[in-house]
Amino acid sequence: MLALILERAHAFVDPVPDLAPAGDRPLVAVHAALPTITLPAPAGSRACAGGRDFAFVVDRSAAPGASWRPIRECDDATWQLYVELMLGGYEPPTRAIDVWSFGDGPEMAAQLAHLVMCGAKRVTMGWNAAAARSGTPVAYVGGVSVVTDGFGYPRIVLRTIDVPVMPFDAVTAADAAGEGEGDLSYADWRESHERYFRAEAVRHDLVFDGTSELSVERFEVLHVVGVK
Repeated sequence: MLALILERAHAFVDPVPDLAPAGDRPLVAVHAALPTITLPAPAGSRACAGGRDFAFVVDRSAAPGASWRPIRECDDATWQLYVELMLGGYEPPTRAIDVWSFGDGPEMAAQLAHLVMCGAKRVTMGWNAAAARSGTPVAYVGGVSVVTDGFGYPRIVLRTIDVPVMPFDAVTAADAAGEGEGDLSYADWRESHERYFRAEAVRHDLVFDGTSELSVERFEVLHVVGVK
């Protein structure tokens, strides 16, 4: 799972021992303050009175014992940092956002995010039993999501407008085409998604068949990050 860390460690009043005086070399100070976490290059930054604020996207598995909180639970200052550094100044209509990516890996996440950004994809589907087994939140009408690319960087803000639940065999050709994938035919959708969900079944020790219930999420795009 990808998580956002916003850290102002470079704003320490006291110097960082043996590294840098206060306010100097902020990235060095951040790394020193978080020795158990391997930080990548910053995903964003903002100039401020004390120097710069930085945003990092990290794999939470790289930080054993770290305390993680959903962005919806952050204070006002952290929320504004998230909005400015990660969403390019766009503020979602609610803080109760879910942050996730499409598919089961970086390549699929990037491909499907692109399909949404270019207007081809307005439907996504999830297998309810697999979501329950993995602890993944299920979409709900009115829910707002920040969808990331294969690197974990936010690309799109979506709002769910409808989530009918139906067996795999009951998915319509229109909803299959709405996913925007492959050649847009029902046959292509069924073949690729049956393969995807059977792989999920193996990972979660479940059984997938035509009666397995899917949440068929139809959504609208509220914002594409970086586009005014």
